[in-house]
Amino acid sequence: MRTANLLSGLLLLLSGCGREQETIRPTVGPITESVYASGIVKAAGQYQVYPTVTGTVMALLVKEGDTIAAGTPLVRIDDRTAGASARISTAQVRLLEQNAADSGPVLTQLREAVEQARDRYTVDSTNYARQKALWAQQIGSRNELDQRELAFTTSRAGYTRAVKALQETRDRLRTELEVARNNAAISGAGNDDRTPRSLIAGVVYDLLVEPGELATPQKAIAVLGSATDLYLELEVDEYDIRLVMPGQRALITLDSYDGTAFEAEVTRIIPLMDPRSRTFKVEAHFKRTPPQLYPNLTAEANIVLRTKENALTIPAAYLLPGDHVLTGPDQRVPVRTGARDLEKVEILEGITADTELYKP
Repeated sequence: MRTANLLSGLLLLLSGCGREQETIRPTVGPITESVYASGIVKAAGQYQVYPTVTGTVMALLVKEGDTIAAGTPLVRIDDRTAGASARISTAQVRLLEQNAADSGPVLTQLREAVEQARDRYTVDSTNYARQKALWAQQIGSRNELDQRELAFTTSRAGYTRAVKALQETRDRLRTELEVARNNAAISGAGNDDRTPRSLIAGVVYDLLVEPGELATPQKAIAVLGSATDLYLELEVDEYDIRLVMPGQRALITLDSYDGTAFEAEVTRIIPLMDPRSRTFKVEAHFKRTPPQLYPNLTAEANIVLRTKENALTIPAAYLLPGDHVLTGPDQRVPVRTGARDLEKVEILEGITADTELYKP
């Protein structure tokens, strides 16, 4: 009988222990509501350099880590053909500049021909006029007059042809010179295409080719970016982007600075969602840049939406779906919630700091 009573009491005790639930009371303290984002560090102006021609990389003109000025040549792509073409174009320009000049040999010779034709025309014109005057006085023969007239007509036509030849040759040489200059500019541009240059002043973060490799317009050959202005490119979920605004504070952690949080500020929101990841890009700048920072470092951020110093909070695990809490094992009470973080929820209405809550 005593054994039966002892067993019954033990079962009752075990049953009572099984029904026990954890309980807490709300606490008053600070709570910060934030939006989580992940991303990378990027350099301002960071871009990949693509060549516009295809050819063998002959030489690397910079090294990784070099600080360069805008316009600095980066690599030299096989330029033997382009170099020969440029030299031919330059030689043609020099020759035509010499010939098209008024003091050049071609125009000087034609100008002398014009002067000779003009002198002949002047003499023949004078002789013809004199012979006409004599013929009017019945002096001389008709044959002499006709000869003088023929010489005059011939020299006049020769003078006109010489003047026309000088003008046409001058115009032709000037046109050829302009064409040659354009060809030289095109050849020079083609030569520039074979020596890609930096568009910005910054750092050579990576060289993606080696001498002897084939460079093509489909493959980047270098990565460039600012040497000093590095920022964060974060990805925010489409469900949270409506809460994010420029000027908000963000707390940043970097894998390379384990355990250290850096403060940043949201500076820009790219207003186009990536349809694959369903995220928006958000840019943020460090308030104080870490001592050593490199592009493509992994970053995580908590973008602060609001902070309350004296908020009534409960652990998130004590909040039931539909915003209810348990004030007894089976007693559900509705509450109105406010700010949330990963661990706590602010309670605005429904319970007080003295309310005992049961964990679901």
